[in-house]
Amino acid sequence: MVSDGTVTSVREGEAEDADIHAVMVRGIVNGHTHCADYGLSIPPGIGLEELVAPPDGLKHRYLRESSEDVLTDSMSSFSNDSASFGTDYFVDFREGGLEGCRMLRKASPDALVLGRPQSPVFDPEEVSSILDVADGIGISSISDMPFDYIEAVADEVRSRRGIFAIHVSERVREDIDAVLSLDPAFVVHMCEATDDDLLKCAEAEVPIVVCPRSNAYFGKEAPVERMQSCGVDICLGTDNGMLASPDMIAEASRMLGLLERRGGDPDGVWSTLSNVLGKLLYRQKEIIHPTGRDRLAVIPMDGDDPLSALRGYRGDGFGLEIKGV
Repeated sequence: MVSDGTVTSVREGEAEDADIHAVMVRGIVNGHTHCADYGLSIPPGIGLEELVAPPDGLKHRYLRESSEDVLTDSMSSFSNDSASFGTDYFVDFREGGLEGCRMLRKASPDALVLGRPQSPVFDPEEVSSILDVADGIGISSISDMPFDYIEAVADEVRSRRGIFAIHVSERVREDIDAVLSLDPAFVVHMCEATDDDLLKCAEAEVPIVVCPRSNAYFGKEAPVERMQSCGVDICLGTDNGMLASPDMIAEASRMLGLLERRGGDPDGVWSTLSNVLGKLLYRQKEIIHPTGRDRLAVIPMDGDDPLSALRGYRGDGFGLEIKGV
């Protein structure tokens, strides 16, 4: 039963008088976001490096030049829209150093904050101050900064029992042995990964967060069917707010299309929404804190096949709060 947008009771079985027939997914975690650029409009035809490469990609200039009020409003809007789609938490790679983390903490109770240092050289005091506010550190990639710098950051995060995560092989293939030596909680993208890279992630039990909609914007595709066959734990993220809304059902719909077109297991799409990343984050740092609310994503179905809810998805999913169920 639903009352004023809140689920108050659940009844098993089918109801002939139901208003809609839908798939309901609980505990969705958006595994990778950059929410402060939600208000940035992108000029057509811009390339991946020109848009997002630090320190002078368009996104980074926008973050430097925008006021705190503008960025906080973008974060709040992203968080509210994320909740409206039924997502419980989103894991944000928060640029802007300590102040960026503070802004996000203020703007959203639903964010798991992975900060990013600003100093061009390793500054243990800066990293420590970020970890006083954030849940961990999220780094760009080993192609964007010196490896010894990243290694020092990762060591500091581990010493504080925080979460360390990193972008990997988004534009070009990167050394997975070097990446895994950093002991990341998870990695993001892996569009250019080889089977050997994927097998090493599986063996190390390092999940991969894929972002099909933002990858598609740049003509990239994550090898999701090979990830499945290599035994990788796959999670989903919506990536930059400037590229895609925080609609995880739309992300799952694009993921399903990839799996069906590339010969993967379509039913595997459901676990990418919540199961893997939520369990990993909680196991590593009890990081998903009770907030007195839980959410349910509702995806209208067309017929009896649950996957039809994703195949025919047109942005008509929505979220409900659950109380006492």
